[in-house]
Amino acid sequence: MKLFVLNLCLFVAFLSFASLPEDYYATLNGKQAAALKTELHYIIMQDTTRYLAYGSGINHTWNGFYITDRDTTNNLILDMYSDALRYFPSNYIELKYPGFGKSLHIEHSLPKSWWGGHEWAAYKDLNHLYPSDGSTNTSKSNNPLGVVTGKIKKNNGVSKIGTATYDGYSGNVFEPADEYKGDFARTYFYMATAYEHYKNIWDTSNPKNMMQNNTYPVFKQWAINLLLEWHRQDPVSTKEIIRNEKVYSIQGNRNPFIDYPELAEYIWGNNINDTWYIKTLDDIPTNDKSDFKLNLSDSSFIITSEIQTPITYTDYTSTGQLEAQEQTFTNTGKNFFKKLKRIICWWKAR
Repeated sequence: MKLFVLNLCLFVAFLSFASLPEDYYATLNGKQAAALKTELHYIIMQDTTRYLAYGSGINHTWNGFYITDRDTTNNLILDMYSDALRYFPSNYIELKYPGFGKSLHIEHSLPKSWWGGHEWAAYKDLNHLYPSDGSTNTSKSNNPLGVVTGKIKKNNGVSKIGTATYDGYSGNVFEPADEYKGDFARTYFYMATAYEHYKNIWDTSNPKNMMQNNTYPVFKQWAINLLLEWHRQDPVSTKEIIRNEKVYSIQGNRNPFIDYPELAEYIWGNNINDTWYIKTLDDIPTNDKSDFKLNLSDSSFIITSEIQTPITYTDYTSTGQLEAQEQTFTNTGKNFFKKLKRIICWWKAR
């Protein structure tokens, strides 16, 4: 067993979570692979998790979508399945959160038939429910994720449904737009982790099911390869970070693969033989300049010496803001008073 240490790495510090306890992920330290995944399961599947009822109305899914999937600048419904522009009515709250009929569906991104369609927690978990163009959702059916390489059955300019062949699966697949492939991969990572206790009910008689009847690794090997590829190629977006916060404010649990994307590598990827430890400021390697220092607080950070490589930070100052403004600086001694969600620092090790 070895402790994984990067010499040239990406440091991610998360700040100002929506009342996220500092020790939320503390029990992950010292674990790896299957044990790491199971500990995550215990963290995100608590008795205190609050699921909205499925459907429309107050305290139902569409009430949740109004919080999690609405562009607050114009009431646009954020749809990862099509480019059809649909909006929440300005009086949507007064209307008590109605549904949208056949035009927009509540989509189980991981098909509910894969766990037998039981209306348990997974059926109503906002971490994998998304508003979806109705026609696209119907065509998607219970097909697995994949890259269409054969006959295209549907292409709306954002999503495709068509045929593909992998070592372990051949048939129809659903392919989202490149900008959302990582979103879907991290959603599937969450589902395999949160619901690892479904190990005996995954419908493995269905060849479309990407899951196996075990708690680890859960996914079939071709699925692991695909999901990791998408996860790496499409990093966590501002949209995902903000949505994760909003789901947390409703349900009280989060998608850890958005908070710490590298967890996927420690569970299924390149670091499965490495032990996980949450990085702290003490873990930051020194810069080429020995006096390099980064001080962080809940609302500000200060660069106290010359920086050899740029530091990029993303600030989220507006509630519901969907596109954060990214800024890069190399000057020193400057205070930045921002309500930050994350700071991304690139540096050179000695």
